[in-house]
Amino acid sequence: MSTKEIDFQNSLRKAAYFLIITVSSFTISGQAQTKPYSEVPYEIAPVEAPFKMPPFNRPDIPNKTFDIRDFGAKEMDADKTNKCTDAIHKAIDAASESGGGTVLVPAGQWLTGPVHLKSNINLHLEKNASLFFSEDKTDYLPVVPQRYEGVEVYNYSPLIYAANVTNVSITGKGTLEGQGQHWLEWGTVQPRANAAKVPLSRRKNFGKGAGKEGMRPNFVVFWKSKNILVEGITLNESPMWNIHLVYSQNAIVRDITVNSLDSQNGDGVVVDSSHDVLLEYNQLHTGDDAIVLKSGFNEDGLAINIPTENVVIRNYYAYKVRTGSGGVVFGSETSGGIRNVYVHDAVFEKCDRGIRFKTARGRGNVIENIFVRDISMKDITYEAININTAYAGAGIGPSPMVRNIDIRNIRIDGVPDAIVLNGLPEKWIENIRMDNIIVTNSEKGIRLARVKNITLENIRLKSEERALIGKDVYELYLKNITLNDNEKGAPIFLEGKYTGVIVAPDLPKSDIDLGEEVDKNAIMKNIPEAKW
Repeated sequence: MSTKEIDFQNSLRKAAYFLIITVSSFTISGQAQTKPYSEVPYEIAPVEAPFKMPPFNRPDIPNKTFDIRDFGAKEMDADKTNKCTDAIHKAIDAASESGGGTVLVPAGQWLTGPVHLKSNINLHLEKNASLFFSEDKTDYLPVVPQRYEGVEVYNYSPLIYAANVTNVSITGKGTLEGQGQHWLEWGTVQPRANAAKVPLSRRKNFGKGAGKEGMRPNFVVFWKSKNILVEGITLNESPMWNIHLVYSQNAIVRDITVNSLDSQNGDGVVVDSSHDVLLEYNQLHTGDDAIVLKSGFNEDGLAINIPTENVVIRNYYAYKVRTGSGGVVFGSETSGGIRNVYVHDAVFEKCDRGIRFKTARGRGNVIENIFVRDISMKDITYEAININTAYAGAGIGPSPMVRNIDIRNIRIDGVPDAIVLNGLPEKWIENIRMDNIIVTNSEKGIRLARVKNITLENIRLKSEERALIGKDVYELYLKNITLNDNEKGAPIFLEGKYTGVIVAPDLPKSDIDLGEEVDKNAIMKNIPEAKW
């Protein structure tokens, strides 16, 4: 389906979409919040994206049930001492030996160590079932291979680990209780810079042992797996990232609720060097990025060179996402590349940021072909839309490229910086289109630096300070924009010795102030709009 066809379909549903988000609500942390849908359909709707995507279906799990009670599981006692780890794994083994099936966690409270899934297994938590994960760190040994913030290491086992499996799912209306507070006392340790310098076989010392404690495990990890489904469950108090898809494919994460506001690095869903992924109807209340796409850190990520690609994120709600993060984030570990991502129909409320791209020198590779549609943002703490390729400061190593970003139909109410784009001097951000964006209650409006070929069309923005400031912006196309601010003089100020080719067919020249280094003939009226 072409981009034009996608845009036409989106425009037809926009009115209904904004009506729905004003009347639909659910409860999280004791407060009624808005979400962009009234109910979650059982059927997985076909995916219509500006790039080719496969059909998505639930894994085909044999219709056999293995109740953990039949393998010796007892409900958790008051002292939290009677673990059912062995019973759960006996049920998984029995199901696997019979060709697969559902491992049932019935209603009640159950205590376990890490759970390792196998192919053709559905771990199903009944309504009112709570699976509590042990606070004894030795339960999570021996270490297993995983990716820790973009670098392959051996580390304590994730709470749920599915490695090299096919047809695997975690479903139901039950709750996974991570009890992550005992891990959080380690704070945040990033051994990745040193770990990347030695072969993976020698990286066990960066998990358990050799005085390198501090690498908190992720909650649920799918490692080199395919045909994955996570649906319906709630995840509370993660030690670190919640759902982490690594080197995996054909994955669906839908209708989950994540509560990890108190967790450092408590990202909701992390898509990491994986492809053909659908994320929908999720409700995320996280202590870091709600949904984030990654592909490896610096040397390690460049050597592995597996991109994240062909991802659709739709119909979801992010509330009170904290620690500087956002509703949908690209990076900062981007060394395998990220491409072909379609985000649409979402609400971000009281989040630190909305749509965010963060990468840096050393990452290299490219983020490209990203499409964002129909997003409502309310009370954003920092930037609503942010592309920053100098995220880690000066940095060293290969520079990343960000290009071909298409963002349309956005409503922003309450934000200090509405749109901020910041490229590197040696590699500018390229080919950006923003269309049909309405911004109210903004302090600083739009800020651009080192951007080439950017189109701003159908923009309505009100800000306290000057509405648009750009430094080193080449090929800037302005069409049907209304900028209002409380500053005297023109609402647009452009500076920098590389600024040029400003096409504004329906703006008076008096609306644009130029810095001393900018050629006074840079403002033009009759050059055709950029195409890509």
